[in-house]
Amino acid sequence: MAKILLFRAAHDLSARLVSELSRAGYDVVAPDSADVRTVLQHQPDLILLQTDVRTLDCCGLLTQLKGNETTAPVKIILLADGGALERSHALDLGADDVLSIPFEPPELFARIRAQLREKAPDDRLRQEVLEAKRKEHEAEAALATIVAQKESGKRRWVALGLLIALALIGVGIAVRNAQVTRKSNASLALQLKSLRSDILTQAQLLQRAQKSRESDNQELTASVSKQLEALRQESADLRKQMSTSSGPSLSELDNRLKQTDSRIGKLESESRIAEEIVRDYSNSVCLIYAIVGFHDRKSGARLNFAGIDANGNPVADEKGNVIVTTEGGSRPVQLHVFGSGFLIDTAGHILTNHHVLQPWWHNAKEIPVPSKTFAPTIESMWAYFPGYETPMPVQAQGVSEDFDLGLASVNLPERHPRPVTIEQQAAISGGPVVLIGYPTGVEGILARVDERTLKQIAQAAGNNTEGLVQELGRRKLIRPLVTQGHLGVVGPDRLVYDAQTTHGGSGGPVFNASGKVIGVNFAILADFTGSNFAVPIAHAARMVAASKSTQAAR
Repeated sequence: MAKILLFRAAHDLSARLVSELSRAGYDVVAPDSADVRTVLQHQPDLILLQTDVRTLDCCGLLTQLKGNETTAPVKIILLADGGALERSHALDLGADDVLSIPFEPPELFARIRAQLREKAPDDRLRQEVLEAKRKEHEAEAALATIVAQKESGKRRWVALGLLIALALIGVGIAVRNAQVTRKSNASLALQLKSLRSDILTQAQLLQRAQKSRESDNQELTASVSKQLEALRQESADLRKQMSTSSGPSLSELDNRLKQTDSRIGKLESESRIAEEIVRDYSNSVCLIYAIVGFHDRKSGARLNFAGIDANGNPVADEKGNVIVTTEGGSRPVQLHVFGSGFLIDTAGHILTNHHVLQPWWHNAKEIPVPSKTFAPTIESMWAYFPGYETPMPVQAQGVSEDFDLGLASVNLPERHPRPVTIEQQAAISGGPVVLIGYPTGVEGILARVDERTLKQIAQAAGNNTEGLVQELGRRKLIRPLVTQGHLGVVGPDRLVYDAQTTHGGSGGPVFNASGKVIGVNFAILADFTGSNFAVPIAHAARMVAASKSTQAAR
């Protein structure tokens, strides 16, 4: 039985609603107090709150309820005097729905049912998460590792938002047994499940781009545009049914149509918000491209491939293990790493993740070269901003050991992208969010390029990753992906939200409905689809302030 709290209703209205809702099978309580403590005490599924929107008397309570991790999932329907303007204002304040007074009970009941249906999947998901924590403690271990960053011997699941590769478009290196053995006091053998050279044919390039397109289509099926398309079709179907219906069935269809149109209006409003953010700030989000090399920790010698065969692949031993050496060799062993970052001021400072600036940080198991023997080093790092042909060299300014945050800088040209605006107020649960970044790195960019252009790029790139990225930049094809969702949990050390996205996009900004950045995207929890994490922007702001203070003191 669903539980409903009735807040601040006039005496006559309260008595009528308690009676009618109780007869409809709801557990209804009309307490004297209307505050967070009362909600925590009764643990309702839905709140009916009578208010005068023009006086904003509900604003404080709405903010408190939606900003509290425990009460945020509770659905809130405002019962308000006024017309369309007052209803739209009530929705802007954070209510899930609003109904004008006076109203007909059937419409109120229909809206209650709609909100409870919408809430049910979230409730099930929360129960699954709690059950998973109880059984495996997987979520707790993952969050503790990601947030504290101080535990050892545990592998955190981080959606790097970057592509680690030894190929032209480098994705998918999977380490089976990263073992190193001495061979003739010079050569080493790396046992990798998949190791490719920088040579990639046009056919392979087209094939990988197609696979990335298919992956994007599978993972982004719940995009806002597709939701709108489905809802508009549902609205059209309901209108057709209403034209040939009468009596009770017509009333039910009319209620369903109002619910559908309300959802359409909400999604359209959020889409307009996203469009404004994309217009203002998509060029402020850069693709960060780093090349990582390896040197022997004792001698300092560079790690190279022992040789390259006639097909352009690294020479392997009789067991198929790629042979590398620290004496001579043909080509250095390198990782091509991609992440996201965003411009925060006109001085050229860029916010991103610690693990973007140092890909090996808390992530040794993803590096296919033994870290005990070889030290990874950044050989070069570039920022590619949309609309700019020439990349900008990136200088790391500082990283946080407590949070997955990194600060870098570039020398901006005279005409540079617009810095983002940082939100100074605390984030509020339940609001829409927009995430901008480069999921799957350069492969995600290639997935949006037509085949003819891909062939031209392959011919001009010089058959290596660096040439490929440079050619994409020269053609101004480097553009971020934009996804939308809603903010769920707002914690002191993390934000949890459900923006539809593929794995990746690390270091990208998370915007609120006001177009201000509230967090830095850094991770997903693998076993819980749609659970994305960001570091609250307040932590990043403190790190930036400390870094600037240190630089000023020098």
